[in-house]
Amino acid sequence: MFLKLYKNSSVNNILVITLSNIGDAVLTAPVIDILLRDFPSAKLSLVAGAKTASLFEGNPRIAQIHIFDKKLSFLKQAQWTLNLRQYHFDLVIDLRNSMIGYFLFPKWITPPALFVNYKLHLKQRHLNRLRSLYDFGSYLAPAVTISPSKGDEQFVDQLLNSFLKGNEPFVIIAPYSANSSKTWGKQALISFINSITDQYGLKVVVIGALDNREDVEHMGSQTHSPILNLAGKTNLIQLAALFKRSKIAVVHDSGPMHIASYMNTPLVALFGPTNPDHFGPWGAVYNVVRRNSQCEPCLDPKSSVTHDCLSAITPQDVLVAFGEVYEQVR
Repeated sequence: MFLKLYKNSSVNNILVITLSNIGDAVLTAPVIDILLRDFPSAKLSLVAGAKTASLFEGNPRIAQIHIFDKKLSFLKQAQWTLNLRQYHFDLVIDLRNSMIGYFLFPKWITPPALFVNYKLHLKQRHLNRLRSLYDFGSYLAPAVTISPSKGDEQFVDQLLNSFLKGNEPFVIIAPYSANSSKTWGKQALISFINSITDQYGLKVVVIGALDNREDVEHMGSQTHSPILNLAGKTNLIQLAALFKRSKIAVVHDSGPMHIASYMNTPLVALFGPTNPDHFGPWGAVYNVVRRNSQCEPCLDPKSSVTHDCLSAITPQDVLVAFGEVYEQVR
């Protein structure tokens, strides 16, 4: 039923079904990189969520993005899926492990994942899913799926110009997560920012959503040196361009952490209730700070107690981790 795919297979039209959350979608990019490397003459399109589409829009290597809304009724999802048949995809890589691809009748399709090893990093799980259909050899494919345009890079340069002198190095701080249990305390963060500006003389850029902007302004009023507040100022692909420019990033377990990993930005990642072995950073240079060995709800997910694992991380913990990364990239 499932034909094996080979590098010399005659593939003309590829559909990759990605995931809806930002971090999860970024973790599918290495699979897309391999397909773009090994089938350069094929047209490649994506199924993506509305939140993640801007990661891929404007990339000339991606022919089309089909927005999937998981909130649609079953009937409307079925109609949406049937509309995809008009594109005649001959290869479907379904990283969502859904039924969408089977209604498209492609020549090649990833087989259903009946048994998933949840002990593996999610990036590796996606790569293994591709390998279940296609033995692609080396993982080392050029990172071209999330690719800021010159316009995106110029936009980021304009944001930075009033804050930096030329190519002056800076640190990105991404202090927010959609899950409050993954977010470090504000006063600890301010103390850390003051330490790196005083000790290393590095300027700090803080990112977040638009509704974080006022909070970042208040934070900046308590730091020893001015910070640049870019909360709500960039879309996802512009954020990738920003990470590409930065010296180091300090992030929580979040979508921006995975964007920074894909852009190979050196980073320090603060982890609370999630396991960095499964969802952690994956660039060339990073350091993880985690202090939740005795966190009751981490040990027992049924516990009604609030997570305290991130509050156990001190500014000194993060400063030490930062210094170790900085020594590698200075």
